[in-house]
Amino acid sequence: MSSDLVALVRRRPDVHAVADGMIAMGEALELRGGEPEPTLVYDTEGRLLISIEDAVQVSAQSEIRRLLGADFAERVTAPVWWVDVRAVADLPDATRVARKFAESLVHWAGGTVYPDGTSEAPARSWKASDQGGPGGGAPGQDGAAYHGGVIGG
Repeated sequence: MSSDLVALVRRRPDVHAVADGMIAMGEALELRGGEPEPTLVYDTEGRLLISIEDAVQVSAQSEIRRLLGADFAERVTAPVWWVDVRAVADLPDATRVARKFAESLVHWAGGTVYPDGTSEAPARSWKASDQGGPGGGAPGQDGAAYHGGVIGG
């Protein structure tokens, strides 16, 4: 059985950039696939470690409540980008890599990780400023902007 995590992030996530960052910081990983297929992460021996599904925007708080439960939904405010991260069960390093990836995604894009995330963290990316939406930002960039510790405000 796989180990599943959900990263609920504030801004449209760049899965490849975060995974490439992990590789740059010393994780011996190889990426394959991606949009529209899941991004697959392998170890140096060619064994599949994790599968990362494409991000889906969830705009209704009721959907977060329905899918993850009322207690967890209280920690998250919609809209968010939902990213499923699945670790292969029979490789001990897979769960560690999945956790590190999900936490890195939340670190840079803001949000929290299910099932055990605490409160939402603000985005810490240098790109997190006046994105998309009416009146500003670069086209094609979705999500809330980060302004002095407040997301979307």
